Amino acid sequence: MAVFAESGMYLSFGPKPFGKKRSLLWPVLVHRVLYPDPKRSQLNLLQRAVLGLVRARTARPEDMAALTGLHLNLIKLILAQGVSNGWLVDSADALTAKGESLLDDEDVAETNMKSGYLLQDAVDGRFWPRLVVQLSQIEPVDPLAHFPEFLTERRTGKTYRPFKFSVPRTELPALDHDTLMRAYRDYREDYSASQQLGQWTGLPEQVSLQGVQRLDDVAQSARVLVWVTGDSDGLDLWSVKDPFGLRENAWWLNEAFLQLVEQNAHLLTYLENLVSIPRTDEQSVEQWLQALRQQTEFQILVEYPWVERQPDIKRHLGALLVRREKLRDDHSGQELDAALVESQKLLEVVMQWLIRTYPANEGQLPKLKKNNFSLNQQLLSALPVPALTGPVSVALSRQSLDQVIRACSSPVSSLKALLFAAAMGTLDEPGHPLRALGPSELQLDKLLKVADLRNKSSHAQSEYTGKEPIQLTTRMALDSIQYALGFTACFKEWM
Repeated sequence: MAVFAESGMYLSFGPKPFGKKRSLLWPVLVHRVLYPDPKRSQLNLLQRAVLGLVRARTARPEDMAALTGLHLNLIKLILAQGVSNGWLVDSADALTAKGESLLDDEDVAETNMKSGYLLQDAVDGRFWPRLVVQLSQIEPVDPLAHFPEFLTERRTGKTYRPFKFSVPRTELPALDHDTLMRAYRDYREDYSASQQLGQWTGLPEQVSLQGVQRLDDVAQSARVLVWVTGDSDGLDLWSVKDPFGLRENAWWLNEAFLQLVEQNAHLLTYLENLVSIPRTDEQSVEQWLQALRQQTEFQILVEYPWVERQPDIKRHLGALLVRREKLRDDHSGQELDAALVESQKLLEVVMQWLIRTYPANEGQLPKLKKNNFSLNQQLLSALPVPALTGPVSVALSRQSLDQVIRACSSPVSSLKALLFAAAMGTLDEPGHPLRALGPSELQLDKLLKVADLRNKSSHAQSEYTGKEPIQLTTRMALDSIQYALGFTACFKEWM
């Protein structure tokens, strides 16, 4: 058992969010651990099978296709990759020394031991679903100050003072195997999702955890810098940002955070002006939150009653309705950009629903080392999707096929890759909605425009790029919202 005690150590891991925000110093216990870092496999399952057949003196592509059930062209492609990578001789009928060594080493678990850190929440005792290889400390202006200030930037000397709340001196649960595995599972899923979203390029090194040993008998107390913003979705009052930048929100902190706000009047005052809908003096935090939700719920009930059967789609559709309402009074660049973001989020979650409801057979997609846009276009043209017109197919063909394959099993990717993956589900499902909906209904060219406009507006714009800066307008934002809502409504009969 351990208790939290102030140590003067302050940690900051991820990026600072844009826009209006407040900061907190969240108390944690830092556990130093030792874990194995296993060697990663260089071959996928299909490559291993083909190389294994070559070593077994079955070198004819036709024989390999018969034995594996793979398409002959795919076998030839893997053989060509083997020659190109130096795993096979030029005639592709024997392994090189490199290929022999590669196959022999595939099942050898070579590992290096590394040290890392687990963080335990000092508020509720839970272990955070994050593992880090190093601690990133920030130094306060005055190390002895009870409420520390930190420099925003050294050039101007501007500072900020995060809210620091007290922690009850209660014993926290010890680290055990089940708790560790649960935290690691959540961490691995969040890391994988973040890689596919590509929202932040400065991701920390991923820890591959197969076993763990504690290095220190006593955990070290620290406080982690956590940022809070108003909830852009409009369905909650605040959004606690992931301090590591892997996901947008620190979902594991929500419950403890709301309890803290309910119990701490000073914290409530500190955060109150982040919320777009003002709170009356008679309202508690829970009543305030309920009023905000009821406003959106009523609008959905009147205009989109069919979405009740899909809670995830309902949540994002509600957020877009809130954003549309805000645009009536606020035409700032931040609101216009937020409208594009919410429009794309709704389109993405509809694609995710399609992929999960009508899954594609990943084995029908070849795994290529390099992108082949011509092959991608042939695949798209062969799909029974009337809305995939020529220009749309050409635009989608530029997607990485590897990314599309990943999206088939883990639908967290770019909007275009998700559309490609959703379309692949039509091959084995006669009742797939994309088979029934035509070009005039889905208007996929507009979906691609929303994706492109969002991508372009999210990048820094200046004269140095040689491109005309994107000037977002209220009409662009409203058109994006209207298209996303209409596109979602196309699928109401299947929801």
